[in-house]
Amino acid sequence: MATKSIAVKPIKLMNPRSPETIRMGNEPSWERQPDLDYRNVALTKMFVWYNYFYGKTEAKECIVDWLSRNNRMGEAKYFSRVPDSAVVMTYGWVCRASVRGLELTQNELDQVNNHIADNIASRQAVIEITQTASGPVIPKLTIQDHLRERMSEAAGEIDGMFDEFVTSGCKLTASFKPLSVLRSMNVAPQLTSIIKEIWNSRIDELNEVLAGKDAQLVEGYGHLGKIQVRNSIKFAELVIADCDSYVQIKKADRKPRLKKAVSPEKTSAKFKYQREFDELKLKSESPAKLVNASEAWLYDTKKRKLIHLVADSHVGTFTVKGSSIIGFDAVQSLQKTLRKPAEQLKVVTSGGKPVVRKFFKEIKSTEIKFNGRGNENLVILKVW
Repeated sequence: MATKSIAVKPIKLMNPRSPETIRMGNEPSWERQPDLDYRNVALTKMFVWYNYFYGKTEAKECIVDWLSRNNRMGEAKYFSRVPDSAVVMTYGWVCRASVRGLELTQNELDQVNNHIADNIASRQAVIEITQTASGPVIPKLTIQDHLRERMSEAAGEIDGMFDEFVTSGCKLTASFKPLSVLRSMNVAPQLTSIIKEIWNSRIDELNEVLAGKDAQLVEGYGHLGKIQVRNSIKFAELVIADCDSYVQIKKADRKPRLKKAVSPEKTSAKFKYQREFDELKLKSESPAKLVNASEAWLYDTKKRKLIHLVADSHVGTFTVKGSSIIGFDAVQSLQKTLRKPAEQLKVVTSGGKPVVRKFFKEIKSTEIKFNGRGNENLVILKVW
């Protein structure tokens, strides 16, 4: 693609007097087009130079500048709103090279345009700008918008990691950790499928490069050897595997929802009991006291049964559910019939734990197991 004869300004923050330029050389220029055989080598050297001095912010500036110079002001305006992290630096340096005289191949041009279009489409999906008579109105972002934008930024960071991978000669080392990017940016697990889709497509593309059937793809990846392409596929597979690992980590980190504490009064609200028994002048304790208690004494006024309730040793305490007491020891919790309740119950209401237990043990009556259900004849004598 031929470029216009325009004075090229240095990229912002460029310091041409930097002593590093003595070692790295000055910014590449393209007064002469590189030979086809030498093109990939020349581009690789260019990428190394720009990656050394600049980052994603300058790469985005280069793309915006390139769009402006090619009278694509609308796209330049939209692309300037794209997060720096979403920019693939390689395309920024290609745009910069084009501005400085490099004639881009059709495949290079297509890749740059696709990157620009994808980022603009992603940005427009997050913010729909409505034009009014008084100017553009930008609505407030929703939570989902923020989550998608964070995912887009993470995807851009991983792309930048891939750029570094390519620049380092496509050598896969432990320093490349897509998982760390996902965790540091706290990407929503349900959105990692979008990142996986991107890298699955890239694997398909790289496999086509290895097959050598698509001339344009082969030309586009001509700067990479077969081993480097295979290593690039491994990088893509690492990204996909890390996305899956991230989802599992988030599931494991998810704390179980805490149940709202319910008061003993509310827990025992449906428990059936007899508030008073005038014949023996008995008054019942509140069933709320049964919640989290470990021992209790009950009296069935109709059957003349004295009930000793003991909590299960593994549970520690019993509680109330509906009109039933749960969590008691089914073996130790027993009931006995009283022959003279008026006299015998005085021992229960006035004595301490050891006294009442001894008294109950000495009652000569058949022991019957207690089923735990409350009823309108049940008086709660004591609870501990």
